[in-house]
Amino acid sequence: MENAPSEPAFVLSIIIVSYNSRADLARCLPTLFNQQTNDNFEVIVVDNHGSDGVATELIPLYPQVRLIKNLANTGYAGGNNLGLSQARGAWVLFLNPDTELWVGCLERLMTTARQHPSAFITPKLLNPDGTINACGNQMQYTGITTCRGLNQPATTYHGQERIPLLSGAALLAPVSVLQRIGAFDESYFMYFEDTELSLRARLAGYELWCDADAVVTHYYKLGFSPTKFYYLERNRLLTFLTTFSRATLLRLLPALFITELLMWGFALRGWGYLRMRFRTYAYLYTHRNTIRQRHRTVQALRQVADAELLQDSMLSLPFDQLAGDRLGHWLDVLIRPLYRLMRPHL
Repeated sequence: MENAPSEPAFVLSIIIVSYNSRADLARCLPTLFNQQTNDNFEVIVVDNHGSDGVATELIPLYPQVRLIKNLANTGYAGGNNLGLSQARGAWVLFLNPDTELWVGCLERLMTTARQHPSAFITPKLLNPDGTINACGNQMQYTGITTCRGLNQPATTYHGQERIPLLSGAALLAPVSVLQRIGAFDESYFMYFEDTELSLRARLAGYELWCDADAVVTHYYKLGFSPTKFYYLERNRLLTFLTTFSRATLLRLLPALFITELLMWGFALRGWGYLRMRFRTYAYLYTHRNTIRQRHRTVQALRQVADAELLQDSMLSLPFDQLAGDRLGHWLDVLIRPLYRLMRPHL
C-alpha cells in the first residue's frame, strides 16, 4: 500500500536567489520577518555561487532562513528551481532580493491565492520614488514585453485584476500547479523566464492575476548590455517557438520579420550587440532538436487556443524605452500601421 502524500509543512515558501546580493538581502529580509502579519512561511535563500559573504556573514544573522549553496551560477531559472526542489510550502513566492515588502503584503497575497487557488499572482511593484514599476507585464504580439503601468502613479491600479503576464520580481504560484506544468525553463538562464512561464500556464488553462493591494518596492534600475540583449532576444524567440502552434507561427511570420529587422537596427549601436544577434541565431540552429522536443512537451499541456494567448497583446513596441521619447514617438507613428496590417486573425 502506497503512503499518502504528506501535508505541506508551511502555507508558503519564499525563495530568493542571491548572486552577490548581500546589500539587497540586508534590506529585504527585515521586511519579511518584521513587517508581515502572516507567519506561516519559510524563507529559502539560494546562494547562486556568489562571493560577497551572504552565506558566512549575512545569513547567520537570520537563523530562520534556510540557505542552499548552489555549486554553480545557474541563473535566475536554475536557482529558483533549486530552491523549489527543497520547498515545503503549498504555495511558493519567487522573490527578487532587491525588493521590500510593505506591511501585510504576504497576508494580502495569500488571501487572493485562496480566492483563486490554481492561479498565479503578482503584487503591485513600485519604484523607490513611489511610481509603478510593474503591475504584471504586457506583450506586443511579436513578443517584446514591457512592465504594465511603468512609471504611472501608484493609484492607477488597485484591487485584483487578470493580467497577460507575470513579473518575475515577485511571483506567487501553487506548488501543485508547478508540479504539473513545470517551473522555470533552465535553458533561459536569465530574462524572459517569467514570460515563458506565464504563457505556458495560460496555455494549460491557468489564470494570472495582479493584486495591486499587495505592494512591494522594487529597487530595479533599467539598464542594457549586449549580454542582456542576447538573453532577451534569444529567449523571446525560444518562447514563441515552443509556445505557439506552427500554424500560428506561420501567420505571425511577416510581423516577426519586421521585429527582427528592428532588432537588427537596434544592434547597430555597437559590435557587441551585432555579435549577439549572430549568437542568437546560432543558438537556435544548434539547439533545433531540443527546441522541437520542448515544443511537443509544451503543446501537450494545451487547453486554450493561441488566439486567447494573443488577444490582449499590444500593437506598439516600446520605442520610447529603446530610442527615447521623441524618436520613439515617430518610430511608433511609422511602424504601428504595419503591425496593425500584419496582425493575423487567429
